[in-house]
Amino acid sequence: YSHLVIVVAVLYTMFTIIPGAIGLAIAYAIITYASSTESQSAADAKLSLLATYDLGWLYLGIFLVKLLQLPIGIILGEARKASKVNVPDQHVYKVMGSEGSKLGYVLMETEDDLGKFNRAQRALQNYHEQFPTMMLQYVAASFVWPFETFGCIAIWSVSCVLSASGYVESANGRMKGRLPGYFAAATVQGLVLIAAYKALVA
Repeated sequence: YSHLVIVVAVLYTMFTIIPGAIGLAIAYAIITYASSTESQSAADAKLSLLATYDLGWLYLGIFLVKLLQLPIGIILGEARKASKVNVPDQHVYKVMGSEGSKLGYVLMETEDDLGKFNRAQRALQNYHEQFPTMMLQYVAASFVWPFETFGCIAIWSVSCVLSASGYVESANGRMKGRLPGYFAAATVQGLVLIAAYKALVA
């Protein structure tokens, strides 16, 4: 992060808006052109049910929860850049005691098997951090479009496994296989937003 020239807020916003817009377009294309007539009819009936019970606000709220993770991420990114603490480190520890000031700070081991363990542990934590919001969106979107959402969650899940296997080898390796997962997650988000819109304007 310390080597980044671009402002963190701009970078994070781009990485949120661009995949989000692409995911929304993919979601719209899937439910408009790739779904069967029967699937579209079933989805319309469920959207009507959401509208009847005014649940478009529920779906919009789920989208808002996901969207507002952005400023929290920006706060962290700015702090990480200023502190020059790179991944996989998530905390900086200070050695206490009379000689503590001479010993510096404590960071994670990055070499050999201990380094692999630390990165594997961080990969698991990355998954745990994404899981609640992803599952919330998955359940909401799959109520209306179950098969389409299943395809997205399958891609996202495989992407997480590939990312974890890459992260074990190096910090940069965490990007292995992530791109399909990003767009699959963005598509689920797009499905949630479309459901919210259709339920609220019905």
